[in-house]
Parts: sequence; C-alpha cells; structure tokens
Amino acid sequence: MKDAVKVARALSDPMRYKIMLMLARSEEGCCPVSGEVEGKPGLCNCEIMAKLGMIQSRVSYHMKELAEAGLVTEEPRGKWKMYFIKEQTLKQFMRQLSEDFKLD
Repeated sequence: MKDAVKVARALSDPMRYKIMLMLARSEEGCCPVSGEVEGKPGLCNCEIMAKLGMIQSRVSYHMKELAEAGLVTEEPRGKWKMYFIKEQTLKQFMRQLSEDFKLD
C-alpha cells in the first residue's frame, strides 16, 4: 500500500466520499464518450457536477485529491475528463487497515 494515511485523508472528506460512492455504484454514464476501466463504467466530470451541484473547479479539486491518493484514474475525453474508480487501491487499503489494527 502506497500510503494508507493519504487514502484515509482523501476518503475523510464527505464530498470525496460521495464521489467515490457514485463511481462505485455507476452503471452507465451520460456522455457518449464513456468507457470502462477494470470492468466498471466511469463518470464524466459533467455528471459529478450535475449530481452534486458543484462547479467544475471544485470537482477538479476533489478529483485531484482522489487521484493523488491512488483512488481514481482520469482520462481526458475531448473537453471532459472521465474518472474511474481503482478498486485494487480500495481493496489494498482495507487489507492494510485489517493488518494494522489486527482485525483478522
């Protein structure tokens, strides 16, 4: 695990947690440029803006934090960016917590 504290810090923000839930539960995107990574559909920043009532700069800020923690990947698609959850990072984080806190 790269940095469990960095992941925990990224997930501790309520808005970023909501975004991660949206990514985890997404079934198909609104944009014709959608695609899949690791078998999961992504979300375009326009969808995140609309669903959470945020301006583009706030979405970009939160997505930058999630990307730096290794929780999402981003792909430019025209004028938009598509975001995809990195399930492997979440799984590693949960394993790390279990080991660190002896939850086995």
